[in-house]
Amino acid sequence: MSHVTIIGAGIIGACCARYLTLAGHEVTLVDRIEPGMGCSFGNAGVISTLGSSVQPPSPRLLKDIPSMLFDRDATLVIRWSYLFKMMPWLVTLLRGCTTADQQRTAAAMASLLDGTTSAYDTIVRDTEADQFIRRNGLLGLYSSEQSFANDQWRRDMNRSFGATFDELAREEIRQMEPVLSDQVARAIFFPTVYSTDNPGLLTRAIADRACDGQAKGYVQAEVRDLQIDNGRVTRLKTDQGDMPVDKLVVAAGAFSHRLARMMGIRVLLESERGYHVELEGFESGLTRVCLHYEHAYGINPTTTGLRFAGTVELAGVDAPEKHERGQTIWRRARPVLRELEGVDNPKMTTWMGRRPTLPDFRPMIGPAPGVRDCWFAFGHQHLGLTLGARTGAIIADLVSGHDPGLDLEPFRTDRF
Repeated sequence: MSHVTIIGAGIIGACCARYLTLAGHEVTLVDRIEPGMGCSFGNAGVISTLGSSVQPPSPRLLKDIPSMLFDRDATLVIRWSYLFKMMPWLVTLLRGCTTADQQRTAAAMASLLDGTTSAYDTIVRDTEADQFIRRNGLLGLYSSEQSFANDQWRRDMNRSFGATFDELAREEIRQMEPVLSDQVARAIFFPTVYSTDNPGLLTRAIADRACDGQAKGYVQAEVRDLQIDNGRVTRLKTDQGDMPVDKLVVAAGAFSHRLARMMGIRVLLESERGYHVELEGFESGLTRVCLHYEHAYGINPTTTGLRFAGTVELAGVDAPEKHERGQTIWRRARPVLRELEGVDNPKMTTWMGRRPTLPDFRPMIGPAPGVRDCWFAFGHQHLGLTLGARTGAIIADLVSGHDPGLDLEPFRTDRF
């Protein structure tokens, strides 16, 4: 088998590496930071299933445009200073906000989301990574009967693609998670969803397993340019020196478009900057991950405390963090848990990560356009952790010349 260089040691790159080694390839992971310390470190920890098939681009998104621009506390905001630069991406997004496009994207994402948890089982069972996986489902929360009713369309669409879930009333919610407060009126329980209590360590454990026994399993270096000869990437030019390349996978998350540009390929990718706050060492009594659908944040009892993760800020990859975004999550999430009543000044850390997102909210998975022996695996937006193992399995099939078993046309790398 061949040697495959993977740029990006987040959850997508780590899972690609693991599946490639299972297929008999030698791998080298290359990243400027340690595995799992980028966007994969700070997410909400959800490994979702078909209940996440419906993606944001839709006619309903159009009515939210004014709040994105003028409400600094909105769930999704756009920095005015970045608006002109992101206009090609935004215009393409808005053009896709039709009912027909939403249906097409939902169907495509359902095909990709089918088998996410079993894909993880394949690479974590009987390894150190398995200790970071929970298999006890997910609760989707609503604060009122009205908001629950307003979201019926989403549940119906997800159910049409095969999602399984239970609709819970207040008392059923309390029986499942007594620590949730009366601010939660209704919920959906997804019994087949997995989660992780430490996304960073899960990613690291998968990467370590993939790189174990490899001569150059992991190289910490920043890729500054690519050498292309006869239509192939033959060498990485890094701050640690040049590295020869046989086959290449680009899985560098929000920075992937810069690598594509080095190949002469234009990719409409933007960074959805997400934040989390974590109460260090806080024991909430919560036993599973929860997602609050109205305010778009997740609550995860982690190995290090209690994490609240969410919001979207469109400002590019280089803009400085705005820690007040994390405080917005805290203010909205605090009333949901009984144990947080009276907790005024907890020991709290704030973090920001960059989610790579394409205008149609579908990832790019497949051969790089016009470049031989090179594959793209990025643009997974909020579903990077969810789709990590699934994407890794697909990339391993493609590199090995096998049929991955699903239609990759909706995810083709030259669609924009």
